[in-house]
Amino acid sequence: MKGLLIKDFLLMKNYKKIAMFMLTIGIFVGMNDISFASGYILVFVSILSMSTITYDEANHGLNTLFTLPITRSDYVKEKYLFSLIITGIGFVLVAILNCFSKSGFVEIVTILSTSLLLLSISLPFQLKEGNEKGRIVLFVVVFGFIFLFVFLNQFIPKFFESIEAVLNTMNPTMFSVGLLLTSFVLYFISMMISIRVYNKRVLD
Repeated sequence: MKGLLIKDFLLMKNYKKIAMFMLTIGIFVGMNDISFASGYILVFVSILSMSTITYDEANHGLNTLFTLPITRSDYVKEKYLFSLIITGIGFVLVAILNCFSKSGFVEIVTILSTSLLLLSISLPFQLKEGNEKGRIVLFVVVFGFIFLFVFLNQFIPKFFESIEAVLNTMNPTMFSVGLLLTSFVLYFISMMISIRVYNKRVLD
């Protein structure tokens, strides 16, 4: 596990220039709009963490990787741990950025929860289908959710009004903490699903 983590952090060096450029944009934008910057940074680092799977699969690299004393379960667990660490780093950056704005801590905790939920959905597809197919499935899922929300907002406006009314009766802090705990639970469940799926995958 430690060796896999070191490997992935070393792979991140290939993205350091792009990452610094994209994060700099996020920081500058965040001076005026912390909501957009928070989502931008956390989603960016989440996607960046999954890029290591692409490197592992390049040129049939997985066949070589699994000649080492690691199991498929170890590999999946490391990917989830690595993604969690990278997202945590992004969260710290957003929290620091938040000190220069008037936005509340509840807002960035909610965005962090959303990032974990995105990873919970995308990592199983990425690990099961491989980089290209997994990315297509991810886009379909994401745009499917967007289409669903647009449809509900357009044709069933009372749906969102009802949700807003319920949320207004809840304590914002308790809601954000509950959402964060739920996202961690779903993240763990997603890892268990990925382990089962990946153990059955036929590697190219």
